[in-house]
Amino acid sequence: LATARGARVIATAGASNQDYLTSLGATPTTYGEGLVERVRALGPDGVDAVFDLAGKGALPDSITLRGGTERIVTIADFSAGKLGVAFSPGGGDHPVERLAAAAQDAAAGTLTTTVTAYPLAKAADAQQASDAGHVRGKLVLTVD
Repeated sequence: LATARGARVIATAGASNQDYLTSLGATPTTYGEGLVERVRALGPDGVDAVFDLAGKGALPDSITLRGGTERIVTIADFSAGKLGVAFSPGGGDHPVERLAAAAQDAAAGTLTTTVTAYPLAKAADAQQASDAGHVRGKLVLTVD
């Protein structure tokens, strides 16, 4: 969504997902030790904003990269408040219209989405996949 609006995005993922991030229009790097240095090398003019989708302990590095907590938001790290970082449960102004626009973009092929469905009877398998990390996109449970 950000690259479609003209933003330069530096995104983190494991080594096996670097090409995927590139295909989405992002500049990829791996997460983990040395993240701050890698991001600074890719964006020597600094980081304007951080959007944490993973909730895997990246907020301290994000604060370092931003030089504070402003313009950092997470939808996944419930410890955000302890660090002074905004936590967003979603929604906001006109969420229905934004969701409809995103659905239209996905249907038109201009927004890449990845969904892995599990039948409700396999909810434990879905939870294990989520807990293991490295899930691309979203996991959903279906009722058949």
